[in-house]
Amino acid sequence: MPWTKDRNKDAIYFEKEGKGIPLLFVHPPSMGHVTFRRQKLELAKYFTVITMDLRGNGRSGHDGRPLSMELLADDVIRVLDAAKVKNAVICGYSNGGSIVQETAIRYPKRVRGLILMGGFSEVSTFLLKNEFRIGILAAKAKQMKLISIALAIAHEREWSIRKDLSDYILRMSPELLEEYYRIGLEYKATDRLKDINCPILLLYGSRDEYVHDYRLPFEKYAPGPVQTVLIDDVAHQLPTKRASAVKQIVKQFVSNTA
Repeated sequence: MPWTKDRNKDAIYFEKEGKGIPLLFVHPPSMGHVTFRRQKLELAKYFTVITMDLRGNGRSGHDGRPLSMELLADDVIRVLDAAKVKNAVICGYSNGGSIVQETAIRYPKRVRGLILMGGFSEVSTFLLKNEFRIGILAAKAKQMKLISIALAIAHEREWSIRKDLSDYILRMSPELLEEYYRIGLEYKATDRLKDINCPILLLYGSRDEYVHDYRLPFEKYAPGPVQTVLIDDVAHQLPTKRASAVKQIVKQFVSNTA
């Protein structure tokens, strides 16, 4: 069970398994590396799969510094360094997608491909803004039990896995979760998508209709190739509820970056 070991910086927990092209996954706030248990199990047969806990999430530490996407992007690079990986395909789910975008913008030589599941370059629509605001209010009210149950039920069908995810979410402090939601709501990368030169894969659930238009800025401004795939019979919870389809699509994309 490795952690980053940078002097005077809190340790970031990560797991590494498999061989081949490196593929790193970044989760949304609170959900931890367990979000990608199915991707790790299946894709480690073909690639070097790295999963991590963002700072203050799960088993990772947090030194109390104010959060920013820049700081979180730096943590992603710290994990790649600790895993002895020169460059990787990086995949972010939901608000984790903002973190991997910032990583690709700040560290273009470390990112060979970018995958966003339910991703967006900024929060600009009424419905998505309200989702973030509800999360902020729930965290501010210290409703971590409610948040953990809601997220676990939304993502998992099997009781034991649902409980495991809920317990992992409860490791996080409500104050820090509120901070994560706030920087996610405020983050804007649209005017910097021109700086992402690597191939981009956008995955959306066919029933997650109100985020489908978030693909348009990537298709318009990103200079590299952009591929958009709608996955049938799912809303937002791609890595947990449509793991098999995600595996096949991601496997093809990552193989093409070789």
